[in-house]
Amino acid sequence: MRRSLALVPSLLVAALRSAPAQLPAATPLPVAYQRLARDVLTEAVNTNTTASSGSTTALARLLRTRLLAAGYPAGDVHIVGGDPKNQNLVVRLRGRASGKKAILLAAHLDVVEAKRADWTHDPFTLRSEGGYFMGRGASDDKSGVTVLITNLIRWKREGWTPDRDVVALFTADEESDATKGAQWVLAHARSLIDAEYCLNTDDGGVDLADGRPRSFGLGASEKVFVDFQLEATNPGGHSSRPRPDNAIYALAHALTRLEAYRFPVKLNEVTRAQLERAAALQTPDTAADMRRVAAGYAVGSAAGATPDAESEAAMRRLSGDPSFNALLRTTCVATLLDGGHADNALPQRARATVNCRMLPNDPPAEVEQTIRRLAGDSVAVTVTYAPVPSEPSPLRPDLLAVVERLAARYFPGAPVIPGMAAGASDGLYFRNAGIPTYGLSAVASVDGEGNEHGLNEKVRERSVYDAVAYWNELVRALAGRTMVP
Repeated sequence: MRRSLALVPSLLVAALRSAPAQLPAATPLPVAYQRLARDVLTEAVNTNTTASSGSTTALARLLRTRLLAAGYPAGDVHIVGGDPKNQNLVVRLRGRASGKKAILLAAHLDVVEAKRADWTHDPFTLRSEGGYFMGRGASDDKSGVTVLITNLIRWKREGWTPDRDVVALFTADEESDATKGAQWVLAHARSLIDAEYCLNTDDGGVDLADGRPRSFGLGASEKVFVDFQLEATNPGGHSSRPRPDNAIYALAHALTRLEAYRFPVKLNEVTRAQLERAAALQTPDTAADMRRVAAGYAVGSAAGATPDAESEAAMRRLSGDPSFNALLRTTCVATLLDGGHADNALPQRARATVNCRMLPNDPPAEVEQTIRRLAGDSVAVTVTYAPVPSEPSPLRPDLLAVVERLAARYFPGAPVIPGMAAGASDGLYFRNAGIPTYGLSAVASVDGEGNEHGLNEKVRERSVYDAVAYWNELVRALAGRTMVP
């Protein structure tokens, strides 16, 4: 997916109450591992892994060669999948027999399409320019692949044996429906990746403002994707004799009702924490509204009562911003439209696609029922992409403590803010399979500069190196620091 910083909205102008410290002058990553990271990212970007003309299997094989050369046994490095062209890579770093379940690390190998004619340079040749790595996937998510592969090799070189197994999964087709990637692995090779929880490179991130770390996003939840088709039909006829029951008008009326409807506000543990922690980064009025909604709606939900008038007023003000609105409630919007068959004929059919991003705690059946009610009796509703619900991951104190301690060192002044992504990643499927998942790429950027899924995608060189260093300490702290002589 497009990398989400998992932060409360960027559309409002934030005022920092105190200027955080500048990042250190140099990355803490040793030069040897900077070179390795650059080599891995070059290999990854230069390997076309698009669905149309690329192959994740090709990249998986290249990475497997690196891991074997670093000393991983062949029995601990697997290329698996049902599609020969789009397979997945799984590697296991063996730990001590402590009885603890493994920790799963995740990144995806595939990238969205990139037409050479549209790009300034070849999208499948990594370039370094002005402090950026540039190329398709440089940010989403081959920087994540680089973070994990570099550290897997480092841990083997340095003889680190954790107190539990550490498993890394590199998936195919995250950018589509994950049927060849995360879903296939969970269905057919679950034993290779089963874990207590998952750390995902494809969510979260460090938000920069004026070159300084502003916030550290920790993704712990995602909205749920579902598509509906609304269709109105009619016998039609000659356009010179209009009828009152016009298919296009019937569909238009349904869409107007949908436009006016607002799903109720529902907070969960993650979004409540997101509002509370991110309030410090906003203007005083916005911060007050965020805290009021976090308190009022949390209490209202828990007690089964209606939020007080001040909380409702704060909710209405926040809902005026599209990013806050998406955080607070399920959203549904018309995205495609098709109707009629001739300029001089009454329409016999009119269709619209309505895309919904449901809150993870909204029952899909209730959302569908609402869509059918808004559509009315004259418009048929069909689910064209079924939802895959998953509960938000619990905010584990042990994980939060490590993430916050390291964030304070690597990104001073940036508070850790749990968040719910409006988009989707493989984390959806891991959570749905009972593996709590946390997105914390630790890649720093200014909102929008990476242009993931767009032209001339890029990532800061320094950000890649810092993320490699952060993840090295993160995983060592969570999995144990035992060193082998």
